[in-house]
Amino acid sequence: MPDYIPNTDDALVIWFANLKAKLPNYIATLGITPARATQITTWCDALTAAIQNVAQQKNDWLAASAAKQAQDAASIGGLRGEVNQWKANPAMTTSISADLQIAGTGGGFDSNTYQASLAAQAFSGYVRLKFKKGQTDGVVIYSRKQGETVWKFLSRDTNSPYDDHNPLAAAGVPEVREYQAFGVLNDQQIGQPSDIVSVTFAG
Repeated sequence: MPDYIPNTDDALVIWFANLKAKLPNYIATLGITPARATQITTWCDALTAAIQNVAQQKNDWLAASAAKQAQDAASIGGLRGEVNQWKANPAMTTSISADLQIAGTGGGFDSNTYQASLAAQAFSGYVRLKFKKGQTDGVVIYSRKQGETVWKFLSRDTNSPYDDHNPLAAAGVPEVREYQAFGVLNDQQIGQPSDIVSVTFAG
């Protein structure tokens, strides 16, 4: 028999709200003292606040990461263009190049064009997601059900694989899940999204 307490944050918040709203109708019947009722409300409110705090921090991090990525593209792209002009100047010398630390071709790792790699495989009770870090520190993984347009933050991970243990939206009803990942470097989301991978998850 499945646990009556939900195992996802969104479902937990809804469950807490329902419990707080309806329990007063049964306090006398169940012999719940005022002190116990207050404690129950405190437990619900405290975890709800913690869940909402985590969600807000995730949203803040995603917004900051997107802003940094956009600025990275503008700043690095502009600087590369400037440096290319300097190198084409007849007055440029090896000494100047070394002093400004602009020696080399600039053709190394590009955080703007880097594309994450992701693969998905369904197992009993979870979906396993494998990724390659390459020159990054890890990945940020997003998910959605097929047909949805909005990607939801799933996890940030540094070691492959990552296992998605989120339950089916409707118990016993298989669903097609889609996943996408971005690279992470120095605590910032970088590059281009991975190819979307999909898998049928039956729970």
